Amino acid sequence: MQELDELLEPLLMGPLRAMGQAEQELFAIRLARWWPEALRPLRQLYGQRPDFTSHLHHLLHIVATAYAERSVRLRRRDLVDLHGPDWFQRAEAIGYVCYADRFAGNLPGVGERIPYLKELGINYLHLMPLLRPRAGNSDGGYAVADYREVAPRLGTMADLADLAARLHDNGIRLCIDMVCNHTAKEHEWAQKALAGDEYFQDYFLMFPDRTLPDMYEQSLLEVFPDFAPGNFTYYEQMDRWVWTTFNEFQWDLNYTNPLVLAEMVDNILFLANQGVDVLRLDAVAFMWKRMGT
Repeated sequence: MQELDELLEPLLMGPLRAMGQAEQELFAIRLARWWPEALRPLRQLYGQRPDFTSHLHHLLHIVATAYAERSVRLRRRDLVDLHGPDWFQRAEAIGYVCYADRFAGNLPGVGERIPYLKELGINYLHLMPLLRPRAGNSDGGYAVADYREVAPRLGTMADLADLAARLHDNGIRLCIDMVCNHTAKEHEWAQKALAGDEYFQDYFLMFPDRTLPDMYEQSLLEVFPDFAPGNFTYYEQMDRWVWTTFNEFQWDLNYTNPLVLAEMVDNILFLANQGVDVLRLDAVAFMWKRMGT
């Protein structure tokens, strides 16, 4: 466990420093339990990189920071869930899936309908895409422009946190969609890439010509062949072909770059700290690209 101790020490001196000893020890215990399971796939994906260890430190710093920022209320829920991690497999788990606007107008409206959900025996509520999408056509909300804002027509991030707390008080868990394969081209990362920032261009799958795209296309299916044929879009401003599996305005992320994984983990933990219990990961089958598949 020497490697784990070396990773833990800077966290105790950094983001966890202000926490009490008991909380620090609990973090260390949970890290020791789950770290081997996280390390194996991380090593498989990125272990060949000379900077692999520094990326591990970066990822753990994100995790520790989110843990330190997590409310006491949510940390107490975590302890309860440790004793029943199979809750979703139990016969009494009953879910309800809906669009917030169609069900109740907006997020505060969903909160007002909690008595109705309880009357139905619901203890798991899955709200369809609610993070801020691009303006106009957003593929039903799956072209996310900001993972840390709610679609304005539905409310605010504070409304989401308040709804989560109200649901928890009534024995209902909250699930939302998390789009991991791509962002909207209006997302901050994509806009910086479009402006020529090479650091952010490496957040996406881009090609200088059609050589590799044509090779990939031989085995790729088209998700929307009628109105979005092909899987790559040319952007004259960058002189690059961008991988766009779904639509021209949805740019596929480059998960061979460990910084992308770290950014998305950071977003996921941010949402978890709002009280979201479950994330439905969208389009995961498309996330890791391999030629011939």
